[in-house]
Amino acid sequence: MSITWEGVLIALLVLAAVVVLVLLFLLWRKYKVIRSPDTPFPAKFAFWASTAYAVFPVDALPDPILIDDIGVLLAGLGVVTATLRKQRKSGDRPPATS
Repeated sequence: MSITWEGVLIALLVLAAVVVLVLLFLLWRKYKVIRSPDTPFPAKFAFWASTAYAVFPVDALPDPILIDDIGVLLAGLGVVTATLRKQRKSGDRPPATS
């Protein structure tokens, strides 16, 4: 069995599609939390800034390469998660998730 470039390309495209679907699911879940008035501003800013970067056509890397978009979205989601965990530990009322 030999590995062809076409097979590698298809595998990479499938992997990228799975990553994008997972990111969309995570973004949707965080969006429901971000809408709460109790959510701190840094979390809201990180969410909207990373989403805007991924949506707008100006990129650090050329468009066919989604690595920068995925990285920025993951960083934004990480900031949101860390901010919300810090808020919960400090005893503030956590934002509603529904």
